[in-house]
Amino acid sequence: MEDALPVTGEPPARHAAAHPHRTRRPRARLSPLTVIGELLLVSGAAILGFFGWQDYHTLVTVTAEQQQLAGQDSARWQAESEAHAGNDAGSEGAENGEIPVTGPVAEGEVFGVLYIPAMGKNFAYRVAEGTHQATVLSAADKGIGRYPSTQLPGEPGNMAVAAHRSGPWITPFREVMDLRLGDPLYLETAEGWYTYRFRSLEYALPNEVDVLNPVPRMSVDAGEDRILTLTTCHPKANGTAERAIAYAVLDGFRARAAGPPPALVEANTNVAKEAA
Repeated sequence: MEDALPVTGEPPARHAAAHPHRTRRPRARLSPLTVIGELLLVSGAAILGFFGWQDYHTLVTVTAEQQQLAGQDSARWQAESEAHAGNDAGSEGAENGEIPVTGPVAEGEVFGVLYIPAMGKNFAYRVAEGTHQATVLSAADKGIGRYPSTQLPGEPGNMAVAAHRSGPWITPFREVMDLRLGDPLYLETAEGWYTYRFRSLEYALPNEVDVLNPVPRMSVDAGEDRILTLTTCHPKANGTAERAIAYAVLDGFRARAAGPPPALVEANTNVAKEAA
């Protein structure tokens, strides 16, 4: 019968009150392996969360900050240029077919903004003097540094810069492998915009510093060529065994008074807003 008491075993739950002192079955203890397994799961989730935060911080937060700072730099240079209208040596030099040379600045000081549409639609990172890790290359408000031993923007020879490709803070050259022959690279300074064209990429060992020579890899005078060299670590995932070296050659200069290059305005929406 449905309501009959069982002959053996535990009584039904409705009769539990009749046995208030019945001993409860002891709870099973967790084995050390179970505890270790759970700790590993928690640690793994924390690590995945950190890397997710790192990518978001580097690719979204820092990138947005760089774009904002780059816009402020450009606006400041524009205002300074307008304040000295009529005495703009860069404009006069450009009209005469001369390429102005950016003046030297102090260690850690920002003197330019690099735009590379092939490495991101609104790619814009500030360029500072020097390659000190803490104050330039790993600084979220800078990121790209000029080797002091190389030439200045507009000067015949080789202007070489460095930046990270991976890491937790700032990675301007993360997508350097996306460059293709002829891709434009724009360097904006107080004088105006230097337009370079990508030529080639190679791998080098960390001690092969001849890539920084006035003519990379050669021991000759610079001549008239104006080269922009990008150096970064390889492989991409926290690599330090090699360096990836990208070379570009100056294609032209546009004075500040003339406004940004139309192709840059078309490629970068932030530059378009500033130029409007």
